[in-house]
Amino acid sequence: MRKFLTGNEAIAYGFFIYGGLFASGYPGTPSTEILENIATFKDLYAEWAPNEKVAVESAIGASYAGIRSLVAMKHVGVNVASDPIFTLSYTGINGGLVIITADDPGIYSSQNEQDNRNYSKFAKVPMLEPANSQECFDFMKLAFTMSEFYKTPIFIRLTTRICHSKSIVYINDTRKTNFLPIYKENRFDPIPKISRKLHVYLEQKLLDISKNFNNYPLAMEENNNSDIGIITSGVCYNYVKEVFGNSASILKLNMIYPISYSTIKHFSSVVKNLYVVEELDPFIEEQVFAFGINCVGKKIIPKVLDLTPQIIRQSFNLTSPYSFWDKSDYQTSIKSNLQVFCKGCFYNTFFKILSNYPDLIISSDIGCYSMSGGEPYNAKDIAICMGGGFSIAHGIQKALSIKNSSSKRVIGIMGDSTFFHSGITSLINVIYNKSNPILVILDNKSTSMTGLQDNPGTGKTLEKEYSKAINIFKLLKALNVENVREFDPFSTVEIISSLEWAISQKSLVVLIAKGKCILKGRE
Repeated sequence: MRKFLTGNEAIAYGFFIYGGLFASGYPGTPSTEILENIATFKDLYAEWAPNEKVAVESAIGASYAGIRSLVAMKHVGVNVASDPIFTLSYTGINGGLVIITADDPGIYSSQNEQDNRNYSKFAKVPMLEPANSQECFDFMKLAFTMSEFYKTPIFIRLTTRICHSKSIVYINDTRKTNFLPIYKENRFDPIPKISRKLHVYLEQKLLDISKNFNNYPLAMEENNNSDIGIITSGVCYNYVKEVFGNSASILKLNMIYPISYSTIKHFSSVVKNLYVVEELDPFIEEQVFAFGINCVGKKIIPKVLDLTPQIIRQSFNLTSPYSFWDKSDYQTSIKSNLQVFCKGCFYNTFFKILSNYPDLIISSDIGCYSMSGGEPYNAKDIAICMGGGFSIAHGIQKALSIKNSSSKRVIGIMGDSTFFHSGITSLINVIYNKSNPILVILDNKSTSMTGLQDNPGTGKTLEKEYSKAINIFKLLKALNVENVREFDPFSTVEIISSLEWAISQKSLVVLIAKGKCILKGRE
């Protein structure tokens, strides 16, 4: 069977065909469609979790119970999930467990372009990097096989280009499931005396993987030219092939951590000049240097943005010298990429009104409202990460109090999905430490920025089953928030009266904007 699939769709197909039974994640571009596609298959379970940490912990439980599991998230989601991952590498798994990190070189829909290959080395978790949709499908089988053979979680690193580009995928296998017996081993209880032994075992395990795993080629060598040898991986392999064709020898790494010393040593011995072509950090380059092998990488390849064939051509002086930094072009691109909210979205009205209060300091969160800082709104001042809108507002308000400027008010803003993601704990910190910012929850009954996904406040699961919706107003009251008010954000009068009331209060105020995303329909 042949299918024309995106990388995300191919991951979902691979998960289904190769026996996946439990999948969890939090929506985030470019990874969102993985879970959405998994949810369309029968005879397995898929869910949206409140955040990525919870998703990983749930998958750990499913793995310990003996079934194959997957967690999918965008690159910054791994920051949230890193706590359990760093210990999971010690304890290992039972049923195969795959963690998808979808990185965003070029910052097409994110707040940074961090290189999550570094997590594999830091957390000591093997990482595979597919170069096309076929490999996305095939690597699911490889990842589950490696995971269960070595009792380790496996990272699969995707990038925006791989997630969203399409290619032909050959699907020749039929679905097979395997239930392993639930294990109750002391390795799953990592107290210090156990973890010390587990760490020694983990280091040996990584060495064994790099030397002895022969079920699938973890590197593919193309010997074409003894003058130029290029080590690369993932989507960069496609760019290298487009630029050099058969005029250079190429070592394509399918597993980028741990890297086989013997493989690198052999390839370097058959070429005169060795180069590393990779996006963002010198991750592979540094490992090659650590082997005592000289190579050229970031000396000619830029460390920022996603690569293109043109950048590689210029980097190798095949056309003209490449310079990635042009300050005027950078400033122009920022201005030209400003966006506005959808027509009819209540964010338009709310943020235009909010911009009329210049004395307020506005701490936002990550969501559609991220666009509220530029024209035509000029409202928000700060935004760092999901769940940070309330915590940062708390810190500013406390600092103003210390500086005897407590009359100046701070507003923290986040959406309903972000509130469930990690805003509740931020709110608890505000309550517990007696802070008094004005907090606004923009409840549009949707995770809108990533494609209208449901969340714990909508009353529907990923599999479109009805569930109990979490009532934010009642939750706030249960947390002993005294000053809570709901308002209609489509009403200019209600927005202004609610803001004026909140500003007049000297203690903590939480406002809840109640109105559906315009793409879902207004209540």
